[in-house]
Amino acid sequence: MSAEYESVALSGHHDVAGFDCGVSSLNAWLAEQALRAQQAGTARTFVWVTAEVPEKVWAYFSLAPTEVARDVLSRGQSSGYATVPGYLLARLAVHTDLRGLGYGGQVLIDALSRAASAAEAGGGRLVVVDALDNAAASFYRHHDFTPVKGDSRRLVLKMANVRKLLG
Repeated sequence: MSAEYESVALSGHHDVAGFDCGVSSLNAWLAEQALRAQQAGTARTFVWVTAEVPEKVWAYFSLAPTEVARDVLSRGQSSGYATVPGYLLARLAVHTDLRGLGYGGQVLIDALSRAASAAEAGGGRLVVVDALDNAAASFYRHHDFTPVKGDSRRLVLKMANVRKLLG
């Protein structure tokens, strides 16, 4: 992660209403749903902030436990069980002021690191994303995610590959 940004758990003191990634649904989810989901225990959201202005959100991602039916996975993606446990990378967004500077990949690495830690503690074989559009799907494919059968926007990355990526 960049030395100038710190990844912290979302809390009520963060200025979520001031966040703009250029995608209204991602902005609205952060502003209206993220803290509630966190308090309900359905997802955990982490925000990137700076020490100078710790309430301003520069990027965020949300993780939630999930499972994927084996029949939509390729042979290399599945585990032999009827469902495969993992972590849903439910949201990932970078402020428009940081667009094009490589921060998307850094936020993804941060999210994958958190998912790997969760899998180490509680199990999980996959990281799953449901890309909002073809551009987002391309971003994840660039980072070695592969689509499931029949859905080019639902992509997975095996936890073993995450661990290799993280070293």
